[in-house]
Amino acid sequence: MNHPEKEKNAGGMTYRTLPGIETTLITQYLDHHDRKTISAVSEKNKKYYMASADKTIARLELAKIRVENSDISSDECQVVMGRISHGLDCMECIKNRVKNVASNEELHKITPYKLWHAVKLIPSAAEGYAVTASIENVIFRAKIPESNPDLEKIRTHLDNAKTIFLHLLNLDENSDFASAENSRLKAYKDIEIVQNLV
Repeated sequence: MNHPEKEKNAGGMTYRTLPGIETTLITQYLDHHDRKTISAVSEKNKKYYMASADKTIARLELAKIRVENSDISSDECQVVMGRISHGLDCMECIKNRVKNVASNEELHKITPYKLWHAVKLIPSAAEGYAVTASIENVIFRAKIPESNPDLEKIRTHLDNAKTIFLHLLNLDENSDFASAENSRLKAYKDIEIVQNLV
């Protein structure tokens, strides 16, 4: 079950992209002393963001391998791979920007948190689409009789899931991330329903 109130105050990118506490007004008390930036804090902060970017890149690369090894058509695979490649390009760009900042203040100004959050949703959406396409291929290769009473339900849930995952793959910094998280859960629920019907 989704918990929007928890998401508002969660760590990582979420607390910067969903409604909640405006932290930029209060973190200065951790980043400064007598209005002078503490370089140790600034450097550690940069390392944290670089490590977080590397983790997102590793997650995208894992999704890429999983999709490549799924039972998905070449055309659909190409679409999903294009979005994964887009995510990897975004993360390399973000890493370069973070690498070159000189202070915490600059780091907070130049880091595109909303774009980062959109990229972080790509692996799960890519894998979800690949899983849905794979299930679809397996089911319809088995040639389920048209008379099967669950056939229409199966098609509907598969179509719903694929539509949602495609939407999630194409999010940008202007997207509604709370709605996106809810949609992602719904799509996986559609997959679960199909699994229970076959």
